[in-house]
Amino acid sequence: MQDQQKPTVHMPTQRVISLLEALADTEHGLTLTQLAQCIGSSKGTISPILETLQQHDFVRRDKLSGRYELGRGLYLFSEGFRTQDPLMAQAQACMRQVVDACAEICQLGILSHTEVLYIAKVDSREPIQIISRVGSRMPARKTALGKALLSQCKREEVVALFAGELCTEPFDMDAFLEELQKVRQGAIARDIGEINPQLHCYAVPVTFAGRVDCAMSVSLPAFRDTPEKHQQVESELRKAVAKLEQFMDETHECFCP
Repeated sequence: MQDQQKPTVHMPTQRVISLLEALADTEHGLTLTQLAQCIGSSKGTISPILETLQQHDFVRRDKLSGRYELGRGLYLFSEGFRTQDPLMAQAQACMRQVVDACAEICQLGILSHTEVLYIAKVDSREPIQIISRVGSRMPARKTALGKALLSQCKREEVVALFAGELCTEPFDMDAFLEELQKVRQGAIARDIGEINPQLHCYAVPVTFAGRVDCAMSVSLPAFRDTPEKHQQVESELRKAVAKLEQFMDETHECFCP
């Protein structure tokens, strides 16, 4: 039996993808030198790529700082994805139901190594809202979404995943593992002021084919987090997640194949 051949990587295309990923991971843009260092290519190699991306508004360059940032053209692509992809459309509909019932923002995230990557958000109409954005990342171990996403992982998997962080930013691994176990046993994942002292967040894992695929959360200011509100948030989240899981099972679609 012959060994399966690994897919061939087209390096020019990979450079374009790497540049966009590097820009997506920063809030203040990157210089040409920084981008070259990030993706391991020379400035002469990536400069014409950036110029072409600028012509199509996928990348913009700030004239004062010289830093490159993502352009509006990518936003149009993302809006097209949200409306054309049936799974994302269903997720957005489920999240909208949560927001309509709770009047708080709802977010959807996937695990990206030790971080949560936010892939969808539905805002509420409340005067005080939580500032966040699709595409941003947060530490998984400090967020309700992260705890929900990691809840089905084995102890040794979690320890290995955060081994580097334990060296640079020590934290109570036993307490963290205990939190994950509670979520695994059916408790709602929570972040009570870990990221922001004035912010509470609750999350529920979304499973597909016996594993956690993504997670859905509600974030709200601490002063609005009454026992009654907490009960409502948990109830609405679980209903929305059950509906999304049913859609995923019927369509055999997921966010993280």
